[in-house]
Amino acid sequence: MVDSTDEPANLSRNTNQPNVQTLTGSRLRTMFIDARALLERHVAALNAINVFPVPDGDTGTNMHLTMKAAIEAMNALEVTDAPDVAEALAHGALMGARGNSGVILSQILRGFARSLDGETNVGGATLAGALASAADDAYAALAEPREGTILTVIRAAADAASADHLNAGQVLANAAAAAHAAVEQTPELLPVLKEAGVVDAGGLGLAILLEGLSRSFHGKTLDVDLTPEIPDIAGWQSQAASLHDARHGTAGYCTEFVVAGAATDAGEVRSHLQQFGDSLLVVGDESLLRVHVHTATPDDALAYGHTLGDVSQVKVDNMEQQVLEFASKEAATLADIGIVAVAEGPGIEAAFRSIGVTQLIEGGQTMNPSAGEILEAIDACPQDHVIILPNNGNVIAAAEQAAAEAKKTATVVPSKSIPQGVTAVLALSPDQSFDENVGSMARAAAAVRSAEVTRAVRATVINGRKIHAGQAIGIVDGDLTVVSTDLEQAVHDSITEMDPARSSLLTVYSGADVRQHEAEALVRELRERNPDLEVELVPGGQRHYSYLLSLE
Repeated sequence: MVDSTDEPANLSRNTNQPNVQTLTGSRLRTMFIDARALLERHVAALNAINVFPVPDGDTGTNMHLTMKAAIEAMNALEVTDAPDVAEALAHGALMGARGNSGVILSQILRGFARSLDGETNVGGATLAGALASAADDAYAALAEPREGTILTVIRAAADAASADHLNAGQVLANAAAAAHAAVEQTPELLPVLKEAGVVDAGGLGLAILLEGLSRSFHGKTLDVDLTPEIPDIAGWQSQAASLHDARHGTAGYCTEFVVAGAATDAGEVRSHLQQFGDSLLVVGDESLLRVHVHTATPDDALAYGHTLGDVSQVKVDNMEQQVLEFASKEAATLADIGIVAVAEGPGIEAAFRSIGVTQLIEGGQTMNPSAGEILEAIDACPQDHVIILPNNGNVIAAAEQAAAEAKKTATVVPSKSIPQGVTAVLALSPDQSFDENVGSMARAAAAVRSAEVTRAVRATVINGRKIHAGQAIGIVDGDLTVVSTDLEQAVHDSITEMDPARSSLLTVYSGADVRQHEAEALVRELRERNPDLEVELVPGGQRHYSYLLSLE
């Protein structure tokens, strides 16, 4: 529609914030929600530069899912005091921690919360102390701390925040700036990063979170791109992966589990587990411990965990296979492919189901689904390989973000309309590989000419053309090219703009505001005017658009 802006949520902030330089629980809650939103925008970029401790391309995903669990725990408790907010975040992160980076992030949040205990009004000195506590707990979690990682970044942030006479806003700004500076230095401290030509992904993820906290506090926009420069050389991922052969222990299994009711402290458990492997993390307390270790004998590590208490959330990944996938980025020939499609309207949804779409997400114009909703649909597919059809230009970015986060092999075919999405699904072939199907579907979608016919909701001027509220408009292949006083005439004019002589099939999807007899009468007239076209009517039931048109 003419006045659609579809601005992403949480990306714009009022810059006229009151000059309050302490943190309440409510403000802390908002800051962490915003910081997580900023991190979510950079998941794919963080995954792309992930080469330490193992080049498995999931640091961004792991940090984001850890923060997602933290935010969900905070929201579930509806806590209001700053210490309670911080404690809920820390507990949620511990329970939902993913991977090496996620576990360390959970300890950063734990140290932060521990320092705020009993503080009702968090000023600069208290906040600086919380960052120092966060750094201490992060270092203590690792049996063999390594510089040039997220540890270096949290320590630099804490040191910059510790100067005297700083208020909370200054502490956050200094911490974020120091974190970014420390990230830039990580290749000088960790040779594998320098060889690969990247900064540390976990460190950058933390810097982005701190940047989000600071921007949220100061009322600044979150619509910023903090994506690092990625080496533009062929095969750099494969080269980066090769740096980990033998020297960095890519053989074995990334093993994670949680132990409830352990009768010993984290230090003792850590000492015992050192015999099983490296990249060892043991965090928590006597009531709940989370373990992360890279080991060739995951069964032995798990068996020891069972002697301590009840073991849950077991996750064992073959690191050698992860490294190979990161290096090659090639999908195997597939027999079954899951399809996720964004659609709105009962008729359109039924049409997608009838041609084999696996998961449908309600959305479209003015109803853009989030990356999280799309990711849930990917996870709900029984197949391990999934193709996403956004079917709207404003949904493509969220779909690509969800695909980057997915544990499954997921790819977006960038369909910009419902007709393109339908045609793409029809191009799917069981005789082709996953990559071949992605290519075929993308080509099929691109070949479709489509139009959306609706009414302008307000007066405006587009491309020098004055449009009055209530006028019928036709948007052909994304461009507003038709303006009319009559809705049906706008349909005819839109079809003319699409050059029907080159096509054989016209599909008309009638909207929720169109009566069945009106749509049928229009289709009869279209058949008379276009005798060489097969015209098909689908009662789509979509809102916002009276008619969607597809020429193939």
